[in-house]
Amino acid sequence: MRKAVVTFGLAALVGLCLLLIIPPDLSAQWGMIQQGVDAARRGQQESARPAQPAKDAPHNVADEATGGAGSRAPMTYKNRVRPFSYTIPAGWRQEAGDPSGESVTFMLPGTTCGFTFHFTQMVPSFPRKASVDASYKQAKEEMSIGKYISVKRRDQAGPHGIIGWETIESPTKGSGGFQRIQWQCYDQDNYYYSFMAHSDPRQFSQHRAVLQGIIDSVRFGR
Repeated sequence: MRKAVVTFGLAALVGLCLLLIIPPDLSAQWGMIQQGVDAARRGQQESARPAQPAKDAPHNVADEATGGAGSRAPMTYKNRVRPFSYTIPAGWRQEAGDPSGESVTFMLPGTTCGFTFHFTQMVPSFPRKASVDASYKQAKEEMSIGKYISVKRRDQAGPHGIIGWETIESPTKGSGGFQRIQWQCYDQDNYYYSFMAHSDPRQFSQHRAVLQGIIDSVRFGR
């Protein structure tokens, strides 16, 4: 027992002597080396983490590699419920709904661009002309306070009696989160339609012509 205590004491004394004779600059160098090792380890850990998108970046729909490819050519769809058709550009992908049904959503992979429509039947006594006139007047007033950058009457000649109005929202005072081109209209059977093309405001200018083209492609008639 006494021998073990003596051995331990000698080991401690040798260790203390080594600490005393190590040059201060060598000790500092060792500290710097350890800091470098720690920094390298942290860098490896951070590089192993998946890259996070910037908080203010648009929340794009999945790209083709992740969510699947869009159409390879423009596609024209005819609605089987109501007498209208529309054309979706090449590269766009169906995300939800039925292209020939009562509602659908298409989007452009890797962007926030989308197109959707829906329609509903109003009661026979619903005053569609008065509704369009009032909605158009209100939209013009809202344009004066910055909600819209464009407001216009948009009717479509033909046997279906399409009357309506089109609005383009401003990037700051629109619906929030999206900047939309929207055509709202009624037919002679008192069906109300909403056709909407949209994107994040930060991508709107880049894709505005394509979004407008989808709205302009809507045609009533068989």
